Amino acid sequence: MDIYKQILRPLLFKLDAESAHNLVKKLLRRPALSRLFTRPGLFIKDERLKVDLSGVEAPNPVGLGAGFDKDADMFNSLMQLGFGYIVSGSIMYHVRPGNPRPRMVRDPEREALFSCMGLPSLGLDYAVGQLHRRRYSSVPLIVNINAEDFGEYLETFEAVQPYADIVEVNLFCPNLLGQSSDFLDPEGAGPLLAEIAKRKKRPVFIKLPGYVTETERQRRLDLVWTIQKHGIEGIAFAPESLVKEKRLSIGQGTLTGRPFFPQIMGIIRDVYSLVGNDMVIKASGGIVTGDEAFQAISEGASSVELYTGLIYEGWNIARNINRRLIKLMDAHHVKNVKALCGARV
Repeated sequence: MDIYKQILRPLLFKLDAESAHNLVKKLLRRPALSRLFTRPGLFIKDERLKVDLSGVEAPNPVGLGAGFDKDADMFNSLMQLGFGYIVSGSIMYHVRPGNPRPRMVRDPEREALFSCMGLPSLGLDYAVGQLHRRRYSSVPLIVNINAEDFGEYLETFEAVQPYADIVEVNLFCPNLLGQSSDFLDPEGAGPLLAEIAKRKKRPVFIKLPGYVTETERQRRLDLVWTIQKHGIEGIAFAPESLVKEKRLSIGQGTLTGRPFFPQIMGIIRDVYSLVGNDMVIKASGGIVTGDEAFQAISEGASSVELYTGLIYEGWNIARNINRRLIKLMDAHHVKNVKALCGARV
């Protein structure tokens, strides 16, 4: 019996999406209550699943993406859910309310989520205070940051770097009204990338929005080349599906979840063709099943990460994906995840 899908999810879905998220957050922030969800059986321990994220070893290739733990106050509990790594953030320099509610709306038929959060944040000081509470484990912590200008990026980067195994710099948020897109231009991003490269003491990943048009595609690939040129270790792509949605407060938002899977596959092929195994490539979004994770990794993704899938599938999702990955690798005579990466099975 799947307790989450048959009992808890119907109850949570009686609440609006953000209220349900806040309820789960309250539970996961309290160690005693978080044990309702976390248990040893969620971890699939198998050497074949291990991945190297530019010198940082993760026990498996399935990560929890940015957005679920926005202010770095749940990661200790989230590390018990069987994921190979946890991404906290986006952490912002200033306290920010984000866009007005409603700013999260479910689309259950497609297992998708519309969102226009607008980067709400309790600010850098709060996040650093939470990061001080980290209990170290074999599950790496990636800290995702975003900012409104050059100086904020650098100050936030310097503040979180001592507490992260990897720092992920998010260069854009489609739902942050008024934010400049200069950092998505290869020339505009160059000075920031150069300065981060000088200051980094651990691996750095850059997170970018996906693309739809050929013009966007070429611009993103030019930016990937610029990122690689500056010695940045990894790249992550998030959904670029800004759609009209009248139920959201600003009338539009990003669409995440299953509908994004075909787009992320095309992006992975493009980026892997450009950088090969010289950079870590994270497939961030659209992946829910082990079959989808297997395909994404075989196309060139070093790892896969999810957020919306957790909402629909529950706390067993990482375990289920990893079990399926092992079965598929056995069926296709693939030695391990490293051998699968880019093999296009």
